Amino acid sequence: MFSHQYRYFFIVLLAAYSLLNTMMVEVFVHYPIEISNLELFLIFLLLTFGIWEANRLWDNYLQTKNFKNIWTRVATIFAGSIVFTTLITLTVGLTGAYLIMPFNLATVLLPMKLLMMFAFRINLFLNVLNVIYWYINQLEKTQIEAEKFKKISTQAQLQAVRNQLNPHFLFNNLSVLTALIPLDTNASVEFVRQFSKVYRYVLKSHEKELMELDTELDFIDSYLYLLKKRFGESLKISVQVDEEVRQHYIVPMALQMLVENAVKHNVVSKNKPLQINIFTEDDQLLIVQNNLQRKEVNDLESTQFGLSNISQRYEFLTHKPIVIQESEAYFTVKLPIIKLVTGNRLLVNNRLKEVVY
Repeated sequence: MFSHQYRYFFIVLLAAYSLLNTMMVEVFVHYPIEISNLELFLIFLLLTFGIWEANRLWDNYLQTKNFKNIWTRVATIFAGSIVFTTLITLTVGLTGAYLIMPFNLATVLLPMKLLMMFAFRINLFLNVLNVIYWYINQLEKTQIEAEKFKKISTQAQLQAVRNQLNPHFLFNNLSVLTALIPLDTNASVEFVRQFSKVYRYVLKSHEKELMELDTELDFIDSYLYLLKKRFGESLKISVQVDEEVRQHYIVPMALQMLVENAVKHNVVSKNKPLQINIFTEDDQLLIVQNNLQRKEVNDLESTQFGLSNISQRYEFLTHKPIVIQESEAYFTVKLPIIKLVTGNRLLVNNRLKEVVY
């Protein structure tokens, strides 16, 4: 609020209001002080300008600091504003008294007390307005972020469903199922069970912002089962995730997107088997890595969309970036493992955020 483009207009308006308020309550009838209305208005103007600008500079400075608690920030703002208001009032009041009236303790003490009272009222009024203004901005920002994340999450789910329901995916899995039925009835029943499990998870995961890592890995096991039945020994998969991190969280469908992109954009054959490794690092990162053997595909946007979508969802929830590394031999994506602070609350940008999981 203090940096508002029309702040000088508001300063003049507030100074005029202070003068009007003084005249309405007949301050100089009860406290006989010889000063003209013009002189009083100029003093109020200088006082309001000084308090406003001091608060603006102080507020701009504090915006560069990272406060862990909102109330600490508010208390710091008020504490600093009190100091500045006192110094500015003494400077303006004593200077005005020196220029307007005989300068001695008897004549200056009462005007200074009254001026100090008005100054602190102005300062309190401005800071209350600033806190309200800041709170409204934060609320609007949170609402915009929530809408943005909702859009991102919806896009992710639509893309995941589209990936699973596309004709190639259905055709390939139905072809595998057709081949299994005459050879192994039990294997075909298990294939159908895993197939339905994948669809059920995809269709329900859009309801949640976070997913427990253990649940996500259980889904990935079913998804990888379908891929293994399709590619056989051409696809090699290793999943090594520490037990102690399985109760923590990641964003839903992140693993599926990365595995799907690895299979789609790399050669998978007996001569060139694709190796996908899923493992943890320092209990902080979940890593998906595959050997790089690119093939030409028509849809190059799916990889970009998937990585961008995962990155934006992580940024919204945690402000922790995903790490993407590519060398001549490997393509690696590192996903931060999310640990909830308490219950279903996550510490985001120094505030607790309720999440759905």
